Amino acid sequence: MMTVGLHTRLKHGAEERYDAAHAAVWPEILAGMRRVGITRWQIFRDGLDLFHVIECVDYERAIAELARDPVNQRWQAEMAPMMAVAHDYSGGSRDRLPIIFEL
Repeated sequence: MMTVGLHTRLKHGAEERYDAAHAAVWPEILAGMRRVGITRWQIFRDGLDLFHVIECVDYERAIAELARDPVNQRWQAEMAPMMAVAHDYSGGSRDRLPIIFEL
């Protein structure tokens, strides 16, 4: 099992809409995450900054599979207008945070 941290950022004024969308994530999205081996995905928000903590078997494989999933593509299209810096599904992991300390 691996833990991955990501940093993304909202556009100003998108906070309420983003929070509301994530209070009602589509069941198909949740099922897709589980299907690709993601067991936990938490998002913390500090103003416009979003910090994601993901636990999964293989992050690179999971993200590659989600990038090809039509349901996830629709979800990302819904989220895109709210994002100043979106989650990187390309495999380049430009949004990935390095681990600095772990207990």
